[in-house]
Amino acid sequence: DLWGSVSTLVLDCDGVLWRGNTLLPGTVEALQHFRSLGKRLLFLTNNSSKSRRQYLSKFRSLGIQAAAEEVVPTSFAAAAYLQSIGFSKRVFLIGNRGVEEELEEAGLEYVTLEKLSSGSSGVAALEQRWTAESFGSLQLDDSIGAVVVGWDPGFSYAKICYASACLRELSGGCLFIATNLDDADNMGNGRMMPGTGCSVRAVEAAAGCTALNVGKGGEWLLPFLCSQYNLRPEQALIVGDRLDTDIAMGRQGGLLTVLPLTGVTSQHELAAAAHDELPHFVIDNLAVLAGIQTC
Repeated sequence: DLWGSVSTLVLDCDGVLWRGNTLLPGTVEALQHFRSLGKRLLFLTNNSSKSRRQYLSKFRSLGIQAAAEEVVPTSFAAAAYLQSIGFSKRVFLIGNRGVEEELEEAGLEYVTLEKLSSGSSGVAALEQRWTAESFGSLQLDDSIGAVVVGWDPGFSYAKICYASACLRELSGGCLFIATNLDDADNMGNGRMMPGTGCSVRAVEAAAGCTALNVGKGGEWLLPFLCSQYNLRPEQALIVGDRLDTDIAMGRQGGLLTVLPLTGVTSQHELAAAAHDELPHFVIDNLAVLAGIQTC
């Protein structure tokens, strides 16, 4: 009996509950059914563009009921990781308001290139013209102890330059944290939009080091969920549309895995995947898992 052994459903958001800003059919009814069975829900998304507060607002706007403690975006995971290691320096952030809000909530100081450009650090001129001479004269903020890269639609060469210089040069070492490594996201019209992983890999190439991934697909997130959310992998089921994040995390952690065909992974990609990369179950959509629709 599947439902007898599962106490928690870990649910991806984009590609499972919605696509972009469009609610997928049967989502609300499926979630209500899972709750009626007494199942705990955790909404776990690699998308760092929003904070927990912003995600709750989106949930409400789409008619989905959720509590703050059920929502775990990687904007929050980045801040939680820094808190977990007692980090007390300043973060150089490549990201947007979602990560900013979570860093502020955690009491962590951060600076962005936009903030540096408006100050007296000499970065403003470098926004206009990057040369060997201007980069060589760049003055770094010595209070920075970590570079965090999340979703940033304003990602630029200037940000790569500053982040890589911090990672290579700051005394005492500089942490390098990625909210996730997703390469692209399905926009629902057949078009794939470049994701945070593209920005992370650009900084990795420039800095000559590898980021710690605090999102799905990395090694930190599942132990964090187990310790902070009392997640028991042997009693959990993860529903997600990506083989390299959702399904990989579930397979590696001992969770049951379910992949709906409403996101980025197609039947063709499933056919080409290795056996140990495949989910335990493939369904048309979340409503099928709830028994609302038939395959």
